[in-house]
Amino acid sequence: MGHGESDSGWAAGAVGDPERVRDAVRATPGAWPLAQVAAVVGRTCRIADLAELTGQRVAQLLGAVDALLAADVLEWAGDDLRFRHERVWTAVLDAMPRALRDALTADCARLPAGRVAADRSADELTRSLALVRGALARPGAARHADDLHGLLANLLLLQGDATAARAAAERVLAASGRPADEAAGTRLAALALAGDRRAEALAEALLTTDGGAGVSAGVAALVLADLRWRRGAVAEALRLLRRHESPAPHWRLWQRLALADKLGSLRRLDEAHALLRATRDDLGPRQRDCYEGCVDIVEAAVLLVAGRLDDAAALAERGLAATRDAGVLLLVPHALAVLAAVALRTGDVDRAATLLAETVPGHALRSTLHDWVSLLVTARRYGPERTAAAAASTGSVLLLAEPAAAAWLVRTATAADDPDLARRVVTATERLAAANPAVPTVAAAAAHARALLDRDAAGLAAVAHTDPWAAALARRDLADLGEPAESHQAWDSFSGVERAIARLVAEGMTNRQIATRVRLSPHTVNYHLRGLFRRLGISSRAELVRHVPAMA
Repeated sequence: MGHGESDSGWAAGAVGDPERVRDAVRATPGAWPLAQVAAVVGRTCRIADLAELTGQRVAQLLGAVDALLAADVLEWAGDDLRFRHERVWTAVLDAMPRALRDALTADCARLPAGRVAADRSADELTRSLALVRGALARPGAARHADDLHGLLANLLLLQGDATAARAAAERVLAASGRPADEAAGTRLAALALAGDRRAEALAEALLTTDGGAGVSAGVAALVLADLRWRRGAVAEALRLLRRHESPAPHWRLWQRLALADKLGSLRRLDEAHALLRATRDDLGPRQRDCYEGCVDIVEAAVLLVAGRLDDAAALAERGLAATRDAGVLLLVPHALAVLAAVALRTGDVDRAATLLAETVPGHALRSTLHDWVSLLVTARRYGPERTAAAAASTGSVLLLAEPAAAAWLVRTATAADDPDLARRVVTATERLAAANPAVPTVAAAAAHARALLDRDAAGLAAVAHTDPWAAALARRDLADLGEPAESHQAWDSFSGVERAIARLVAEGMTNRQIATRVRLSPHTVNYHLRGLFRRLGISSRAELVRHVPAMA
């Protein structure tokens, strides 16, 4: 729910359902059309503007306004009318045919002082779209049509409206004017965002445009890098993003975010953080308002990999709020996945499921993290059989982006009595490792999955001692095989509280989070940790993880 509001009364059932709005006001002539006009003006509007747009006097609108107020569709906000609930407003907008919305938007642009753009409750992108469409509708716009349609295409793409973005870009391409290179890149990105299979061939062709240095070539490199990554060609994906950096600042930003996200998945955290710092530093004042939330979201995912759960959640929340305010919703599923992962790690399965169920209008960028956390939630809620069925169509990108996924899927398949799935996962991970010999996380994942499938204790012990990211899970699997780790005797001597703290450390929790779970103060948790370090002869949390034979 936007702006911290909560649903109540009729609106609790009407959120997202314009039919309920119609039903609530159908007895009053003109109420539903007035709601549509008001929605296009913005979440907040003046009754005088509604009269001007509908060609009526204010007195003639009173019955329709009263009906919308009584139905809790609108409310008074000082001297203005405002949609009581943001999602009712957006649902009315979404229910309108685009041609009608565009025509009404053009009418709104003719209001004195461009009042449609003054509504601060709408996001920045919605206001920008209204201004561009209004400009296109004005007399004399033909002279600037290519530039305006090119801008419109980019704004629509950021909003996730791939179909409309492609149409606007194709209008520019048909004119073959100066902005054609940018429009070709936008059209390609729109095709890729919509999952159109033609995107790959078009990207291959555009990659040679202007010697690979043009705007469209940069977009082509971005699209091809994502496709190569999803097929497991790590080196090629990284090379494309690094070699063909776009000359256009906004496309260069998306290339860097894609690269940082992939480096985080490969556990190359220092490189990812350095790239994100440089990206943030390069943002100009206007870009900062539009894109800084996107940088926050990608950095939150990297922090999640590092086990900094509190920092990851805080940055994901900030990024989510900023991108929604800006209207740039492409990375919203990724932010929700970070928050769901944190919720799951702290035991709040219901919150994780609720976050994953949130929908984003239009298209959004595919988030492997979202897919991964969805599987984890399914396992917690419904057990291994249903999880194995959901995982049957898992692609290699999950095995690449989430090193723990291969062993986890083998374990899940075994519990579900699905040996075919277990074997397919191991084979796919081994192929991925063979194709990417320079990626240690994939090699460790393949070794772990194979050892788990073959019940090879020596193989699991090797993984536990050579790969810090897999250490805790490998030791758990050793314990399940009945093979005690070398610190088993020391582990048996720990108290129940000490074991609980050690297991929560292995899950990546901070002292403050552990304190909440075990109902102790952070100071007391730190005291127990120092005792564990002393008795095991170690000096870090990473070393402690190696001594945890099983996770709670």
